[in-house]
Amino acid sequence: MAEIGIIFKKSRLVMLDDVCDKNKRLVDSIEAEKDIICKNKPEICPKCFSTDIKGVEVMGSYEGTLFWECDDCDSAILRFEESRTEEYLQLAKGLWTNPQDWGYVPPSEFN
Repeated sequence: MAEIGIIFKKSRLVMLDDVCDKNKRLVDSIEAEKDIICKNKPEICPKCFSTDIKGVEVMGSYEGTLFWECDDCDSAILRFEESRTEEYLQLAKGLWTNPQDWGYVPPSEFN
């Protein structure tokens, strides 16, 4: 996955269109290993063994990290079961925003 969205030190905030193809089941777009689920941030990527893992939050889906992503190989790791992740992603369908309307907020004021 490309580096799209607002990037924080340990996570990034994205829109649904940034990570999913709406022409197929949304959770399939993430291309995660469906049999690996990590409720907490994994220490290493199961694919490349990198320790550079970030949480990904999808606006309008779930308040907080929805899945994990390796910054080195772009591999995704689910935080919830596949069916629950799909339900959360479906909540974000139709949501849109214009980042240029947000204005600048210094990172020190992020909550």
